[in-house]
Amino acid sequence: MKLLVSTFCTLALIMPPCSAQEETVADPVIMAKRMSDWFPEFEHTPDIIYKTVGDQALQLDLLTPKGLTSEAAPLLIYIHGGGWTGGDRYRCARPDIRGIFQRCAAAGIICATIEYRLNTPTATIFDAAVDCKDALRFLVKNAKQYRIDPKRIGTIGGSAGGHLSLVTALGAPQDFPGDPALAGFDPKSIRCEVAHYPATDFTDAQLVGRFVGTPRVDLMFGEPSEQRADVIRLLSPVQLIKKGSTPIYLFHGDQDKVVSVEHSRRLFAKGKALGADIHFTEVKDGSHGFGRNCSPSIEEIVAEASDFVIARLQN
Repeated sequence: MKLLVSTFCTLALIMPPCSAQEETVADPVIMAKRMSDWFPEFEHTPDIIYKTVGDQALQLDLLTPKGLTSEAAPLLIYIHGGGWTGGDRYRCARPDIRGIFQRCAAAGIICATIEYRLNTPTATIFDAAVDCKDALRFLVKNAKQYRIDPKRIGTIGGSAGGHLSLVTALGAPQDFPGDPALAGFDPKSIRCEVAHYPATDFTDAQLVGRFVGTPRVDLMFGEPSEQRADVIRLLSPVQLIKKGSTPIYLFHGDQDKVVSVEHSRRLFAKGKALGADIHFTEVKDGSHGFGRNCSPSIEEIVAEASDFVIARLQN
């Protein structure tokens, strides 16, 4: 198992560098201004602490459509990418996410963008998944304050965030216990999940065998990694999907050299075989992040994903 998992951990090491926009400064005043500029359709509530781990306060930003009249509006939660080791919640300004948020604003859907513990010697990617679960629990617990309908929640993410959003949507709450103060506040269900170019299976030797092993494997899953088969399964959406799982829409470029499109193909095939509500668009000439010359285009992906989300959150 150690060799098998080692081959996959290179994914996190070869993630492309952040753009200047994505590698944002941490100054909260500057970021609040940028979020307001990026999302003028929303009232922005920044830096909400949803839990504290040691001396690290984990935060989320909430975007409430301007002029919203509902006291119980649907919610879409974005989970950022960055190879599990980088990135931040401000990556929601990416065109493929910003466009979806803009359409959600017009539909009266609140949007949130969350941070989680990045992969370090003191935090595994399982810890990151627990944090994502806890962010949802916090928003359910405080649904009335933030005018959220806890029965109409969706998730979305890309790359590592696509993986984590799938685990958040598919993973059983009892398998991801987190902050005791948030226990018992899991959503009754998650209405929809959109994943852009996600990793979906850490257990398949054929799928991950092309990667060269690195010492980072124990960092990702907890040391020693060969004894973490249980955790590896819980972090593999292909192993989590069931017939009655959250409806899923996958988008993945056929030329992705970072996370092979085979990940989405496998999850889609498994879901269809089980009778799950799952959809998949394989993006022709799409790289990791889709790129400029893909088909469908970024604008078309945004439209398709938005229609999927809005249809399931507005009902």
